[in-house]
Amino acid sequence: MKSENSCPFCQLKIINIVESKPPNMAGKQVQCENCGARGPIYEDDEKAIEGWELGISNLGERLRTDL
Repeated sequence: MKSENSCPFCQLKIINIVESKPPNMAGKQVQCENCGARGPIYEDDEKAIEGWELGISNLGERLRTDL
């Protein structure tokens, strides 16, 4: 699966959606296939992708800017 935005750490645009594991809360996260960076945790795949693409957190803030 490809992302519109590159990973903020390694710049790769290929991602997977994974289940978060304890001690995190249950939910879905986008994970970079190259470096393993993960995005915010959400209830479903669509929101997880949106969180990765926009840098959304549960605080409603943008966490990063595109390089």
